[in-house]
Amino acid sequence: MQLVETEYKGKIRSWGKTRKSLGSVHVPKELADDLWLWKQRCPNPSPDAFIFPNKKGGFMDSNNHRNRVLHGLVQELELPKLTFQVIRRTIATLAQKKGTVKDIQGVLRHSRIATTTDVYVQEIPESVQKTVDAISAELRLLPNLVTRETSVLLPNATKLKSGVSASS
Repeated sequence: MQLVETEYKGKIRSWGKTRKSLGSVHVPKELADDLWLWKQRCPNPSPDAFIFPNKKGGFMDSNNHRNRVLHGLVQELELPKLTFQVIRRTIATLAQKKGTVKDIQGVLRHSRIATTTDVYVQEIPESVQKTVDAISAELRLLPNLVTRETSVLLPNATKLKSGVSASS
């Protein structure tokens, strides 16, 4: 699917927030099939029409959608808050286990990876624990490279005085 326009404050514009905002968007086949079926039921099934139009066939205002739909879900699901920002952060956080940080940057269409990592991706405590446990297990498989007789260090280790064991 090609993203060629954006909506901002009630107006359609031919540019996005960043240079990555417009362009190709991967849509999984199952979702593409669902969207095609949906389009066939819409009043205007043409390729140029909006996928989710308002009652007049124009674009759906995001503030109106937030007020009518998302706020209703907050009440129904007893959530503390639900906004497009919360949805994007949730997707970014869940994507940590599905792909790389560069993949997440692409999904969110960020120009700067720092936006993805510093603002959107949230820490998952269980994942942090598993990461530390996995590193510990891997390090325990390595032969003991530091003994009283040597001063061999693992990469990025702090400097040891000769004759001091890392295990002492």
